[in-house]
Amino acid sequence: MKKNKFLTTICMLSTFIGTNLHAKTAKGKKTVKAKTSHKPLNSKKDHSNNSGIYGISSNNKSTLIETKMAELRQKHTKAMTSGSIQERKRAAVEKKLLTSYSKWRGTKYSLGGDSRKGIDCSALTRRVYREVFNKELPRVSTQQVKQGTRVSAKNLRSGDIVYFKPENRTSHTAVYVGNTLFINASSSKGVVMSSLKSPYWRKYFKYGVRVHNV
Repeated sequence: MKKNKFLTTICMLSTFIGTNLHAKTAKGKKTVKAKTSHKPLNSKKDHSNNSGIYGISSNNKSTLIETKMAELRQKHTKAMTSGSIQERKRAAVEKKLLTSYSKWRGTKYSLGGDSRKGIDCSALTRRVYREVFNKELPRVSTQQVKQGTRVSAKNLRSGDIVYFKPENRTSHTAVYVGNTLFINASSSKGVVMSSLKSPYWRKYFKYGVRVHNV
C-alpha cells in the first residue's frame, strides 16, 4: 500500500514538473509572424502616357507614337537646359502646340463638328492655329492649304499644315508638331497624335504648307 502511494506521488510530481517546464518553454519562445503586405504589386500607376502635354490617348498607343513622343520630350528637355536660342524657341513653339493638343486629345471625330462634343480635321487645324498662333484660318481644308507656301516632308517645321489626300476621300489637314508627329482629327480615333512614319499617312501625304505670318 505504501509502495503504491509512493509511486502515485512520483507520477504526480513528474506530471507537475513536466507541465511547468512546457509552459515556461512556450512562454520563452517569441512568435514570429510573417510580414504580409496588403498593397498590390505595382500599385503605383504611371500616368506618363495618358496625361500632360505629352500624353497619348488609350486608343492611340503604339510603339511608334510612344517612341516619337518620348524622343520629342527628351529633345525639349535638352533644348531648355543646354540648347541654343533657336532650339529653345523651336521647343517653346512645339510645347505650345502640344498644350493645344492636350486640350482636344480624345475628342471624338464628327464631320462638320467644331467643338469638344465632336470635331473634324479642318476645324481642329483652325482651332490649333487660333490657340497657338492667334491666326484665323479658313474653315475648309482645300482653302487652308492656300494660306502659305508648299514645303516637302523633309523640310517640315513645327506649325506647318500637313495635307493628305486619301483615295476616294475628301482632303485632310492636320498640324505638324515635330519629330514626324502631327495633331490629327482621325475619323476612326478622334483627336490623336499621328506620325508621318505611319505607312498609311506616309502613303497619302501630299505636301506641307507654311502659313504666312506664322
